[in-house]
Amino acid sequence: MIPLFAILEVHGRRPVTLWLPLFLLWLLLLPIVLVLLPFELFVLLFARIDGWRALPALWNVLAGLRGTHVEISTPQRQIFIHVH
Repeated sequence: MIPLFAILEVHGRRPVTLWLPLFLLWLLLLPIVLVLLPFELFVLLFARIDGWRALPALWNVLAGLRGTHVEISTPQRQIFIHVH
């Protein structure tokens, strides 16, 4: 399943924790994907890529984002991103 939430933590003078609903991002991207679908199909045909094999590969990449942890440290603050 694709990730639905991300947690952004910023530790510095003022610690901030934000819950980011990624499912809203997926809903916002859906119309853009539908508009670009004819161009995507043209590229798949031109590059001779099997679309039925490319679609599961894309889904696996998106599903693989779950459990991702990113840590960024500077002398002033630390930033943590957790994808759930």
